[in-house]
Amino acid sequence: MTSAPNISPVTGAVSEMHGHGSDHPRDTWVLNLEATAALLIALGSLLTFAAAAGLISNEGLARWTQECLFPLQFPVFYFCSGYLYQRYRAVRTRRAWALNLRREAVVLLVPFAVFTVLGLAVGSLCGSERALTLPELANALFVQPIAPLGYFYTCLLLYAITPTPISRRNTYGLVLAALACKVGIVVALSLPATAAAANALPYAITSVAENWIWFAGGMAIALVRALPLLRSREKAWALGALWIATSIITFTAGWIGETSHAILDAVGILWVTSLFSTVFRPARQNAFYRFTTRYTMAFWLIAPLALRLLFFVLVCLGAPAAAPWACLVLGAIVCFGAPVAVMAGLSRVGKLGFIVYPSRYLAPVPAAITKNPKL
Repeated sequence: MTSAPNISPVTGAVSEMHGHGSDHPRDTWVLNLEATAALLIALGSLLTFAAAAGLISNEGLARWTQECLFPLQFPVFYFCSGYLYQRYRAVRTRRAWALNLRREAVVLLVPFAVFTVLGLAVGSLCGSERALTLPELANALFVQPIAPLGYFYTCLLLYAITPTPISRRNTYGLVLAALACKVGIVVALSLPATAAAANALPYAITSVAENWIWFAGGMAIALVRALPLLRSREKAWALGALWIATSIITFTAGWIGETSHAILDAVGILWVTSLFSTVFRPARQNAFYRFTTRYTMAFWLIAPLALRLLFFVLVCLGAPAAAPWACLVLGAIVCFGAPVAVMAGLSRVGKLGFIVYPSRYLAPVPAAITKNPKL
């Protein structure tokens, strides 16, 4: 364990979910990747509610996106979080660990708690199985988070168990430990003899075991500076073709399960890393992502709630049967417009934006846990 360097505090990046570091051009690709994943999660919510309302078929292409494309997005989030954590943090002492975890607890648990309450409240209104009662609230906060908020719960646990390595040897050890957990949980969930017991494990154990490898993988890419090895249009095309072909084969053959998802997620993360790091080289940004990266958290937190309320009202009015295309267009407008509108309102009312982006309102990251990477 070594002491963290004595450098100036760092103000969290506005365009990044957790505000790990400054908005540096070299981070453009990872910020854009986070925003893309958030937009796809919002789109997945739109298709889910549209299919439930009978506006679209839930077979064919729609089912493929639900089974293969959209499940990739949260592994992408873990990967990006691990990458930026390793890039901007120096957590190698007990003091640094405590300082980092205290900050991450605020950054992660505030939106987790707020949107858990909101999600259960909307569930109560819409007659969902998980409603806002005291026992269910306790269950959602401490035992079984509601989708998709388990990301916050798991991410905090990953920060708690993962120091930032300082050597390639330590990094390889971290990746091997995370890989062993991933293989173990995939095997346990896949084998008939152990599936029941594995499914009965606490959410904290299964979620960490399933996602630690993506977090550790992001850290490894940052520490060993492996981006140049992945960065080329040819590699991006090849990895993309491999992911698409593999997803289509597994989907059409009915092989979707723990093993196939692990393979698809691994190939998919390599693909999007190659693609985004190639297209968005330092200082290359466009107007679309300059706008959307400011709403990354809002898109995947607010869109599902807004859509659930919208489709509940539409179904009550019988609108899907009378005007299906109008409902679908309205759903798309709400899906991507509501997060922007809500954030615009919150940012103008005191510090209410804190419930979505705590890092924007906190003091700069303490110097004891920051590091200035070689940019």
